[in-house]
Parts: sequence; structure tokens; C-alpha cells
Amino acid sequence: MKGPIELQERGAGKAAKEGANGEQPVQRKIFLREAAFLDARGLSREAKPLAIAEERTTAQSYGHAMRERATLLAAAPPSPDLVWRPLGPSGIPNGQTYGTGPGSAVTVAGRISAIAVDPSDSRRLLIGSAAGGIWQSRDGGANWTPRTDDQPTLSIGALAFDPSDGSTVYAGTGEGNSEYFHLGQGILVSHDGGASWTQIAEQVFAEVGFYRLVVDPAGGGRLLVATTGGAAESPDGGATWSLLHRGMTWDVSLAKHHSGVEEILLAAPDGLFAAKNGGAFNKVDLPGLPALDTRSERMAVAHVPSDPGQAFVFAATHGRARLWHRQGRNAPWESVDLPSFRLGQLVDNVLSVDQAFYDWYLAIAEADTIYLGAKELVKGVRTNDEWKWSDISTRIGHGDSIHPDQHTMAFDPTDPDVIYAGCDGGIFRSPDRGTSWTSLNAGLAISEVEYLAQRPDDATWLLAGLQDNGTIRREGPDEWSQVGLGDGGDCATDLSAPDVCYHSYFHMYLERSRHRGDADSWENVTPPDADTPLQLFYPPVEVNGSVVVKAGHTVHLSRDAGDTWSDVDLAGGQRSIASALAIPDQDTVLVATIQGDVFRIQFDNAKWSEADMLLRPRSGWISDLLVDPQNANRYWATFSNPGAVFRSDDAGATWTDVTADLPAIPVNAVVCHPTENDRVWVACDVGVFESRDAGGSWAVYGTGLPNCLAVDLVFHEGEQLLRVGTRSRGVWELATQVGPEMPLKERGL
Repeated sequence: MKGPIELQERGAGKAAKEGANGEQPVQRKIFLREAAFLDARGLSREAKPLAIAEERTTAQSYGHAMRERATLLAAAPPSPDLVWRPLGPSGIPNGQTYGTGPGSAVTVAGRISAIAVDPSDSRRLLIGSAAGGIWQSRDGGANWTPRTDDQPTLSIGALAFDPSDGSTVYAGTGEGNSEYFHLGQGILVSHDGGASWTQIAEQVFAEVGFYRLVVDPAGGGRLLVATTGGAAESPDGGATWSLLHRGMTWDVSLAKHHSGVEEILLAAPDGLFAAKNGGAFNKVDLPGLPALDTRSERMAVAHVPSDPGQAFVFAATHGRARLWHRQGRNAPWESVDLPSFRLGQLVDNVLSVDQAFYDWYLAIAEADTIYLGAKELVKGVRTNDEWKWSDISTRIGHGDSIHPDQHTMAFDPTDPDVIYAGCDGGIFRSPDRGTSWTSLNAGLAISEVEYLAQRPDDATWLLAGLQDNGTIRREGPDEWSQVGLGDGGDCATDLSAPDVCYHSYFHMYLERSRHRGDADSWENVTPPDADTPLQLFYPPVEVNGSVVVKAGHTVHLSRDAGDTWSDVDLAGGQRSIASALAIPDQDTVLVATIQGDVFRIQFDNAKWSEADMLLRPRSGWISDLLVDPQNANRYWATFSNPGAVFRSDDAGATWTDVTADLPAIPVNAVVCHPTENDRVWVACDVGVFESRDAGGSWAVYGTGLPNCLAVDLVFHEGEQLLRVGTRSRGVWELATQVGPEMPLKERGL
């Protein structure tokens, strides 16, 4: 029997069907999630090559936007009284795993793509978050401190201490495993063990994601990197670079044999490559290896640290996992069987490869013990030339489990029994090679927030949809709990009866609670026959009283809180897919699309009308749509591709571009002040901005917000609080009313 998290990952009900091309639903799910991020921003699915031979002539959008933001800050510094404060979550209790029984509900945080342990002090740990920056612990993971909130990007793909100097650490920005590779802005280097960081090599690695970064243990600052744009080497700590392999390179391993022979192994879509003593790279013949597909397959490679002549290769190709082993430096590569064995309760007799492009690694501490990271974490132990395999991430009925979707592993340099696993749920420590696990996620505020909802009568209550860590609810300071599993999508509350709230998963699945969102109170109110490819990964949801709307190409409308539904199709062909909604009153629904169209649907004569197309503000992906609560004729539309803000003062008959001096970057959300005319805020990929003249000019709003992607905004009128949901830095709020009159009730201060 499948557990609830798997049912949601597979897409409950009809969403569990295979895709149109027969691909498996989970693989299709990851692709759709990636596409939603890239398409909404007009970003290419193809990685850019490394800019080693010459500088790129194209603008580096995120780096350029950060410089534009800095110009705005210099011209109009925010008031020091306007300070963003974090609301968390700093660890989410009872997080999801594939396990059952005691030890299966663990504290989670968010996706971790890199872990590094100080070679001179194993209690000093560093983690790299997908888009939440670098965090440091000086006490073995008991406490954490963010160290890169002010850096140009918070997306981290790789971390490595200099083995010869524990005070020097390198971080590759841009997560190679995901769509966040576009956030890459070079390398960060620290010379104080990770407390402070400096950006280098920005031009070489702009908009490139890192898979691996290796520091030569011989010292001298020699670096090897594997990135979405290729493999490269630096002899001088990142000051200069030479190209080792052109095009995407998934992994790199460096070893020096006791005989003095040095070997570099590279894993790439076009195969495995080896070079010795600085010579040319030659392709290595791996028996039975077919060509790899960069979109769905992966390869990892690692030498055995204690015996560098030995090496392993772990690949996902043509629907199966494969493993090769080389016994010695001059020995042939031999295939190692991965025998049938049960992985938890979910998949029988197969190591999951359906999302290997996203979660795949090989880690080795000793020749006879290796770790294979995929969706699961598998350990192989060799005794008398025979391998015994076990899933150490999922325990059924008893024992410790960890969150699925494995991305990285690190070893304690003083004790090979101690391992650290990084996954979609955060960081976990095992003192006994995976027999037992402890979550180290308390204090890590790295959740990937997609959407926010709140109550008008209780400022402490919040609902947030998170990528792969469910839907979570806040009921007090630092009191977050998981109330829904799977991928958390859009969420909403009935402001007239705020005990009634809604949350969604990917695609059209929708649930309703009449009891403040209690975990056991949700009921399925998904529109019937809503399974269609013509929808976003996270379709928009909007609520006004008992009117509930969820939309793709078909707009699903309910007037009885989701008990029954009516459907209205959008004109404009199959690309006419809803991306944002607004319900100014219970008889009017506005729908915006990924093409830039805005439609109005009216309830009249006991039925919903056809969708009436209004004047298009301009072409592009509309990320949010808002009707001014003070003026029913004033509409706001934000665009993420390319970034822009438009305003209509005549109910959509005409539109004015009010982007003004905003940085050239995706704009994701908009909210108006409910009583102050012309005051409006927008959330962008480089922070939050305010206008007090209806979009005539903009300024950075507040201080203290990390340089993360701001993706959703809500304003609490009773307490005058602006809240922002961010990718990989959780939820933040700012008191917009400063001075002695600032309300503090219900804030937990």
C-alpha cells in the first residue's frame, strides 16, 4: 500500500496517469515544475557554456538586476525603522518521509544541495541550500547561522573545504540539479572557515550551475569544477581558468596514486573521460553503457580515497541504474550487478531513476562501503567479493527514515561511520553509516515557499505551500506544523469565514478545511474531470466567500465552497492557460494567462458567462492579478517574462506600463494598501519594492531581507503587516507602520 506522500507525488486520482508520451508521472512532475519556473521567466532550458575564452556579450540578467537594485538603494535608502523579520519556519516538525512507524516523521527544512565538514574541526559544518544560501554550524548541527544573505545569489550547488587549510572554503553558486542553475553568479570564497564570503569568477560562471567542486589536497589553491556549462580547472584559487570539457559535466573526481600518478575522471552526457598527469582527456569504455540523455539521465564518478587506484561509476540510463567498478589503476572497468531488493514500501526491486537528472550521487569513504543517492539512499557493503544492498533512507514499521530525493553526502573526516545526507528535506546525520538518523534541521530557515494565505482576524495564523515539503501552518511565533503532504501549491482562506481554508497540490488537486487547516480536517474538493495537460504545475487558486476558482485552460468555478463546479474554457487556443486570478466580487472573476491576456467571467441569470477577453496589457507571462480594494476599476497585472508592472484605471479597457525604474527582473506578486491611495508593493526575484505614486516610481522596501527570490505577498490590514514568501528563505514580515502607534497585538513580540 502506498503512503500518503507517494499518492500525492504520483498525483492523486487521475493525475496518476502516465503522461502523453508515456513517461512516468513523477519524472513528468519534475519536468513540469522546472518548466513552470523557466517558462514564467523566459529562461532557456539549455545551459550556457563557460565564458573562459571570452566574456559573454549577452546581459547576465540576475547579476545585472542586482546592480540595478544597488543603484536604487543608493539613490533612496530604506528607512532604518523598516526592518524585515523572519517568521520561519526554522525546521518543520513531523515532516514527510516514505517510512512508517516510529522514526518516520522527522523535522525537515528544505532542499540542501551541498554539505562540507571542516577537515580540522569536524563539529564545524557548512550546508548549501538550493536558493537559501550557505549556513554554518560550529557545534555539529545543533545551531545554524546564515552566512551569505547579502551575496548576489543564494543558490548554491557545491561546497568544498581546502583539505590543506581548513579556513579556506569554496562554494559554487547556481544549483546544477535544478532550474536554479540560472541563478549562478560565479564562486564564493571564504578565508575564515565560512563566516564571511567574497565573490570571484562571476563572468566565467554567470548563469551556470555547479554539480561538484574539488580542491586539490596538495594545496596551492588548485580547483576542479563540474558545471552545467562544462568542466574547468583553476591553478590559483579561481583567479584564472582553463576548460577541461566542453558542455554539461555532472561530476569530477581527482586522485593521486601512491606511485605519483594523478588521475582526473569526468562524468558527462557523452560518457566517462580520464586524464593522467595533466594529459589529454580520453573517453573510457564502460561495458554496456549506451548514450545518455541529458534531460533524464545522469552519471556520477568517485575514486576510493584510501585506494585511489579503485574507482566507481554510477549511472542512470535507459530506465535502469548501473554501477561499474575498477579494481586498480590499470585494471578494466567491470559492471557490478545491482540485484533486486525492496526499497521501502514504494518501489519493488528497482533503484529509482525516473528523476536522476535531479537527484543522483555516488559517495565513498572506504572501498567496501559505497552510498548511492537517488530518490532513495542505498548503501552497498562488500564482503568476500559479494555486495549486499539496503535502503537506508526508508524504514517500514520501525527505525529511522529521512526525507526522499537525495542530493549530496559528506563524511566526518575523523570517523567514517559518521555520514551526513542532504536531500529535499534538509540535512540528516547518522553515527553508524545509516542504521540510525538524527535530523539537524532545527534552526534552518530554508523552505521553498510557493504561496501564502492568512486570516484577517488572527495575524499569527499563516498557511504556506512549499516545494516538496507539503503545506504548512503557523499558529504562533515559531509554531509551524505540516498540515498537508507532497508538493504544496496555491492556498487561500475565506475572509468572511476564515476557519474555512483551501490548499492544493500540483495540477488540479484541491482540498478544503472548515477547521483552521487542522491536519486531519482536509477534504477533497477537486473539480471533476480536471485532469488535463493544459494547466500550470501549480495552477492558481482564488477564493472570495463561497466562490472558489481554480484554473488552467479551463476555469473551474464553484459558488458553494467547492461542493459543485462549473467550467468555462478560455479563448485563444491551447496556450491560453491561466496563470493568475482575481475575484473582486462574488459575481465577477478575472483570469490572466501565460500569453498576457486578461479575461472577465460574470455570473448572471444563474450561470457563469463565457470568458470575455479584455485588452491585453502586453504579451508575456502574467504572474499576478489584483483589483484595488479601494477602487474596483483599478487593476494591477505583474509580468515575470519579461518583468513588468501594468495598471488599468478603467477596469481593463486600457493599460499603462508602470514598471518605471524597477530592475529588469521577473515580478512575481503585487498587493495594494487597503486604505492608502496609490500605495502598492511588488515581489521580484531580487526582493520587494514599494511605490507610493501608483507605480510612477519604485524603491527597495525595508532592510534585512536576504537576496532571495520573493514570490508571494499578503498584507494584513489589522496589524499593518506586509508578508513575503521566498524561495528557500521561508516567510518574512515587515511592520509598515512605524513609531509609537505601531500595532503589536498578536505579533508575538
